[in-house]
Amino acid sequence: MRKEKNMDYMEKITDLRARKKDLKDQAANLVEEDKLDDATALADQMETINKQIAGLEALAKASREGADPVYDGVLHDGEGKPRDGGKDAPKPFATLGEQLKAISDFRRSHVEDKRLQQVNNAALGANEGTGADGGFLIQTDFAGQILESAVQQSPLLNRLDRQTCSSAANAMRWLSVDETDVSKSVFGGVQMYWASEAGTVAASRPQFREMKMDLEKMMGFAYATDEMLTDAAFMTGFFGSAFTLAADRLLTESVISGDGVGKPLGLLHSKALLAVDKESSQAAGTFTGANAIKMQARAMPRHRDRLAWLMHPDVEEQLPYLAIQSGEAAKFLWNPEGGLGNFDTQRVLNKPVLFEDSCSALGSKGDILLVDPYMYILLTKGTAKQDWSIHVEFLTDQNCFRMVFRCNGAPKVSKPLTIKNSTKTRSPFVALADRK
Repeated sequence: MRKEKNMDYMEKITDLRARKKDLKDQAANLVEEDKLDDATALADQMETINKQIAGLEALAKASREGADPVYDGVLHDGEGKPRDGGKDAPKPFATLGEQLKAISDFRRSHVEDKRLQQVNNAALGANEGTGADGGFLIQTDFAGQILESAVQQSPLLNRLDRQTCSSAANAMRWLSVDETDVSKSVFGGVQMYWASEAGTVAASRPQFREMKMDLEKMMGFAYATDEMLTDAAFMTGFFGSAFTLAADRLLTESVISGDGVGKPLGLLHSKALLAVDKESSQAAGTFTGANAIKMQARAMPRHRDRLAWLMHPDVEEQLPYLAIQSGEAAKFLWNPEGGLGNFDTQRVLNKPVLFEDSCSALGSKGDILLVDPYMYILLTKGTAKQDWSIHVEFLTDQNCFRMVFRCNGAPKVSKPLTIKNSTKTRSPFVALADRK
């Protein structure tokens, strides 16, 4: 398994934004003290940070567009010998559309393009024949780029902890610390003591639990007319974008609200999810400053820089009015995109807001979430085996392309955490309760 390097760009960008916020706060204080020259100097520093952020965002974008297919495993030929199905696998087709057209032509005329068999043989170690029902494997770089683009272009998915399952495996097992109470120990039982000289202390040991995640199957269908099939360039852009967007939407929906049956276990069905009650006099369907403050207080004490808000788009119109009363003045908790902070998203309590229509309807539990996305595992299998395959069928006078991909996901923790000197539990996943 390996973790994608694109997360490094996000971490650096997050650090730069935090530094810029500190400078902005300092500048505001200096302006109030009428130290305009000093404030201007800080503005110059913020402008430098803006350029650094823009540069890192450009690098991240280039990394996404030129990403290699996810691959971490060894394929074998018919004699059991290792075969490289990754970067050195044959890539006889120049574009995805060109390969789709070759598949369609085979189904029409039964004259096979030898390049199709070249891709199949490299992945399966076979010498003759095709996949079941006339299926052909997608060239590895096309397959990898589709899923990679789906994940990297999503504001939520690219923040998750991504892990890759090897080509020979259909599940991942790992040991996780069984930790629900850190009031006296960490890692489920490890303790440190202040001990007098020559004194003895009680032995301690961590508690672990085995976790297993099986790969599930995600399928997509797309239909093409005869006219579309004659234009390989159009098919490359259209089908590449279509499958990418469809995979993004289905995965995002599952990460938020999946029930874990044949699909990822979503945040709303996690036993670690905490619900913060509404205020006593709160109107139905509203989101208040007090809600936001209390939700943040129930998040994990550490790694606050990774927190992000997930909100249904219907909540957006309330955000500019989000505030708490401070004396006779109102302190607003919302920041727009751009502005003095040059934010790329709207922010509440300086945490990015990600609008997802897979969240619950306005006023229902789960329409507003405050989460640490990195505490969710997204398991993918990006090798070029039959998990990434296309089958062509005739439905009326159209051709149907089927894309199959294996993946799964689940939260890393199964219970809220108890901390020292507090009766309130904490969690990386916090929801606002019903307001109906």
